[in-house]
Amino acid sequence: MSLKRSHAFTLVELVIVIALAGTVAVLVSTVMSGPLNSFIDQSRRAVLVDQAAGALSRMTRDVRLAIPNSVRVSADGQAMELLLIHSAARYRPNRIGGDGLRFSSAAVGSCGSSNVDGSCNTVQVLDPAFNPAGARWLVMYNVGAQSAGSPVPGGNVWAPLNPGVITLTGTTFSLLSGAPANESLIALGSMPGGSFDFAFASPQRRLYLAETVVGYRCQNSQLVRYSYNQLLNAIPAAPPAGSAAQPVASSVNCAQSGFEYAPGSTQRAGLLNLSLSISQAGENLQLLQQVHVDNAP
Repeated sequence: MSLKRSHAFTLVELVIVIALAGTVAVLVSTVMSGPLNSFIDQSRRAVLVDQAAGALSRMTRDVRLAIPNSVRVSADGQAMELLLIHSAARYRPNRIGGDGLRFSSAAVGSCGSSNVDGSCNTVQVLDPAFNPAGARWLVMYNVGAQSAGSPVPGGNVWAPLNPGVITLTGTTFSLLSGAPANESLIALGSMPGGSFDFAFASPQRRLYLAETVVGYRCQNSQLVRYSYNQLLNAIPAAPPAGSAAQPVASSVNCAQSGFEYAPGSTQRAGLLNLSLSISQAGENLQLLQQVHVDNAP
């Protein structure tokens, strides 16, 4: 009969193993903590860059789709607004002997109309697929005239007047049949006062339909985008009721963010400066972007 010997760790061996394991763990954590922290910081920074770049790209896209000379910035630089293009086309003058556009609810044949149907409230555009559905305003040759920083009535879309550069709010637009080949016939209805004259003719015979006012404002550590359907003389102090303000960037430092706009001239395009500062978990990021605005009406 043989006896089996049992084996076990002594207390000294166990203490040595624990000490060695602890030393290895400390060394590993020391070596790995730097790269891990750098990875976390880099990931956070990438999220901030993506958020800021996305917000700037969206603002740039809206500016590219703005009615010429409709971009405006608030006095404090915290808000920007523009009138968004619905569609654009070239037109035929609708009065014999004139280059501009005039509209009235007068009877057919009573206003010297040059339109195919002889009506006084229509215009022919050189686009067979032109569709005014959803448009709220018709704009032609908006020169963006200002006086002491305020829009000049009749010479700026933000100060509607008759005659002017934009039809009055409430005017409706509809597509009629009977247009010549490769053209569309558009009728204006519900005109306040029953008539409207454009103040200027467009040298390029270009007109625009506009659908809504789009704005951006930095408030409460957010950059929000909003839209509404009024033509206000100045940018409101806050997004109007019902304007569906939606955040496009959060954790924004509004004191270091804002808009600056230098309107263009006959020699150069307008220049819009966009600045967006975002802070999150100790990370600070500031992106700047310049947008050239072609304001040829």
